[in-house]
Amino acid sequence: MLKNDKSQLYSQIFIYILTIILISFILFYGYNAVQNFKKRAEQVCLLKFKNDLINAVESVTSDFGSIKGKDLELCAGYAQVCFVETFESPALPNNADPIIKDSVLSNTGKNVFLVEKIARESFYAGKISVEPDLLCIKAPNNKISIKLEGKGNHALLSQWS
Repeated sequence: MLKNDKSQLYSQIFIYILTIILISFILFYGYNAVQNFKKRAEQVCLLKFKNDLINAVESVTSDFGSIKGKDLELCAGYAQVCFVETFESPALPNNADPIIKDSVLSNTGKNVFLVEKIARESFYAGKISVEPDLLCIKAPNNKISIKLEGKGNHALLSQWS
């Protein structure tokens, strides 16, 4: 009887160890799946913002004198959006974000910067002009409102008030 109890004890220990390994694997896989889902959701959000802005700039650029307001939704985590003059050579202020300054001085052509604490994402949105040469719009509730004015060969962007 003692031998049978010992074998039952060993089999229960084996089952517990197997259960712990299986639960650990499921938790690890689940955590990775959630993290990948978050990354993809952020990528989709960034692409939507980028495409909405590019389409808005393109739609108004060649239509001289037309004025259009556009509300854009940013991804969570970004505090502001900065636009850089690309129609003419920009003169950036001394207190501009170093990443934005470096990008402009390196002639990367990027003219939109999504800023968390520092510029994290950037892209080219078409020929835009801003007053002053670096226009940063804060994004309360992850939304900004911009005013686009067609100038025939570029678009003038400003904050919609």
